[in-house]
Amino acid sequence: MKKLYFSMAFVLAMTTGVMAQNNFGLRAGYNLANQFIREGDYSATTKMASRFHVTGYYDARVNQGFSLQPGLSLEGKGGKSKLPEGDYIDKFLYLQVPVNFLGRVPTRSGDFFFGGGPYLAYGISAKVTSDNQGVDLHWGSGVDELNPFDFGLGAIVGYRFMNGFNLSISSSAGLINISNTDTKYLNRVTSFSVGYEFGRR
Repeated sequence: MKKLYFSMAFVLAMTTGVMAQNNFGLRAGYNLANQFIREGDYSATTKMASRFHVTGYYDARVNQGFSLQPGLSLEGKGGKSKLPEGDYIDKFLYLQVPVNFLGRVPTRSGDFFFGGGPYLAYGISAKVTSDNQGVDLHWGSGVDELNPFDFGLGAIVGYRFMNGFNLSISSSAGLINISNTDTKYLNRVTSFSVGYEFGRR
């Protein structure tokens, strides 16, 4: 009985110690979004459009130098196309689930972090605007609709201060065609973020 008691106490202490190193966080910021387009042998990249992101995440510390960070984001994507009749801006909004594997290098005032991982996203809003006029687009499987699913890879680098504030730059590249035609449209996003982790000490 005494052995069982001490074993349970040890497991509880270890679990509490690990959980104490885990934190919930929020980050938000500015996106520069564009699209890579390929049709046959022809390829091009749209100009960047200004978008935004808001992300909640859970930082699960594996050890001092490594953590696993799943999250849930509202992610603005799209791009800008210059045509003879004017500028057209694609404004897409996705619900996105990123999972980052992060390495950490401790410093006196916090730690540098770097890494990346996959993401899966689902489109919830799509619009094309030109000269302050907008046309709503639809998600679906038709040739005149957009594929709502987006999957790709991301990378992130930043610095987290001991008080919980953090700054980061990240980028992501979609691997799934968001068009339901033979012309491929792949999302690209570069993000600049400011964040805060609750309970970080």
